[in-house]
Amino acid sequence: MILPRICVLDACFIIDWIRWRNSDVVKRVFASSFIPESTLRELTTPAPLRAIREWISAGWLTIYPHFRELEDEALDFILNARADPRVPRIDMPEAICTVLAKRLKAAVLTENRGILRAYQLKSEVFGPAVVMNSLRLLAHLYREGFFTESFDDLVKEYERDTKHAFSSREIDLVKEDFGI
Repeated sequence: MILPRICVLDACFIIDWIRWRNSDVVKRVFASSFIPESTLRELTTPAPLRAIREWISAGWLTIYPHFRELEDEALDFILNARADPRVPRIDMPEAICTVLAKRLKAAVLTENRGILRAYQLKSEVFGPAVVMNSLRLLAHLYREGFFTESFDDLVKEYERDTKHAFSSREIDLVKEDFGI
């Protein structure tokens, strides 16, 4: 899979990702990133806010201002997703990240299971955006040679650092998707 050079960051992804000892590698995969204002408002603890300041200072992150038009599109996205009972709940900030990623032809980095499931079921609706959670990004990093230890060891390290546990089923599915 070829990833876009731009990503849109969701709050849940940032909160977990920055706890990982190798979190800076994201800047080697994506040349630049965006965070919608609504997502930024969700971040209230010091560590994520510090990371945001550092990324902005480094020129890697841009805050995307609020636009009613983007919110309207996100609401349509949520209503369409809710029509499918297989898709878990999607809230407005995550939907805004997804709609913005679609507009920018970017990757959206999120841990929101609703967004991930909707992408699984109807990736063509998201096109040209790509949806990834931390596990899928780890698989991409591994497959592209960013890390030399085994994929399982990489995942365990991430889980230890972030306290974010993945199910063995989810890990197996991602391994299969990425040919690991």
